[in-house]
Amino acid sequence: MFDESKHPRDNDGKFTSSDGAGGTHEATEAEKQRLRERGIRDGGGETKKLTPAEKIASVHIDFTKDNILPELNDDTLMKLGEKNSKSVLLKASLIKRNLGKHLDVSEKVMQEIIAEALYNPIDVFPANPDKPNYYHMASFVEIPGKDGLKMGLVLLDIDKSKEHFEIGHAYFVDGDGFEKAKNKTQKKD
Repeated sequence: MFDESKHPRDNDGKFTSSDGAGGTHEATEAEKQRLRERGIRDGGGETKKLTPAEKIASVHIDFTKDNILPELNDDTLMKLGEKNSKSVLLKASLIKRNLGKHLDVSEKVMQEIIAEALYNPIDVFPANPDKPNYYHMASFVEIPGKDGLKMGLVLLDIDKSKEHFEIGHAYFVDGDGFEKAKNKTQKKD
């Protein structure tokens, strides 16, 4: 995780050496993009708020490590009943478990499901009445080798005590599976 306090800036907003002695470091475009995704100024003085399309395009998952993804859109936060946004954490352990459990979900498909469901959801609903912090984020995705569009689902933990919102699962279902997931929120076992 990027800790800005370990990367001080000079008066012009450029990175300096950690001891504060001379030598500035001009942020690369990749560094500036990561900072913008987290809502941090990139030295230009303005914080750029990414559009949903820009957020989707910025999702490039490294399947070997934890990933920090952009914050959710304001309208999605409202659907979740959240006032404060956080970046989204995708843990390497979840990636490994998810790809092992859903053999029909390739890395490319997993990335598309996550990007579309988080930043272009067509539906947001509680995932389990017994776990009020968990929500499903749903969006249509094209799955190679399957007939037509499927519904990509991301299970998101919005626990207020955690530093990030956390992805708990990413998969796809057909229409019946989507209805079953939605209906689960109505039932108490």
